[in-house]
Amino acid sequence: MCEKMNRSLAFLRDKYGCPAGEIVPGNEGFELALPDGSRIPLLPWRVERRFVELKKIIDGKTLEDVSTFRFASFTAGGDSVKSAARELELASFLAGSPVKQLFSVRSGDAACNILARLANGMSASVECGVKLPAGADPMDRHEIIARRGVASDRTVDTQVPQSSIYEWTGSGLQTFTDVDTELFGLPNDQIWIVRAAFAVLMKPELAAEWTKAAASMKRYADAVVRSDSENQPVQL
Repeated sequence: MCEKMNRSLAFLRDKYGCPAGEIVPGNEGFELALPDGSRIPLLPWRVERRFVELKKIIDGKTLEDVSTFRFASFTAGGDSVKSAARELELASFLAGSPVKQLFSVRSGDAACNILARLANGMSASVECGVKLPAGADPMDRHEIIARRGVASDRTVDTQVPQSSIYEWTGSGLQTFTDVDTELFGLPNDQIWIVRAAFAVLMKPELAAEWTKAAASMKRYADAVVRSDSENQPVQL
């Protein structure tokens, strides 16, 4: 996987003349390895188009007085706590404010529900589960509720990502969705990893910001486990 992504990253580097670096596996996802030996955690959701557009809606005041983030994420396998920490980091990114308090309830490693309060007064509810049938596509939905207006990253009343092209053939249904003309052919999840690495290379100031965010995400994961075990809210 890394080899294919690094070929795509090399294409972008050559095209735009940005510094050297390569994508490598990390403890909590993928990282960008720089020639000086440093490694930067990659946060692909921060460059994913649907979330970038949601942030523009918030920062541009299209929504007036945002109050609540309502997120849900379900996958076939994985770690529900890590998924929850990622969703909390996404809420923090969109709000421009860290999580300051959360209360969580877990069902073993299969699922967890979280209520959180951000430092700027906004709130977030997060549902995460990892027990979809094997081979099922991930399902998620991210809604933003404000005093005036709402926004979502999904078509109304669906949690299933929509494909650009549907093809019914004798061998069954095939779907195609390409979201990046420069990285045509890469799976969507890999596209955003490559774009995240490219973003750090083009804007070195992101390295410190993303490293700090990754550390916060680790604290969120620890707090989710602690709140469930102690059955009470946790201050961060």
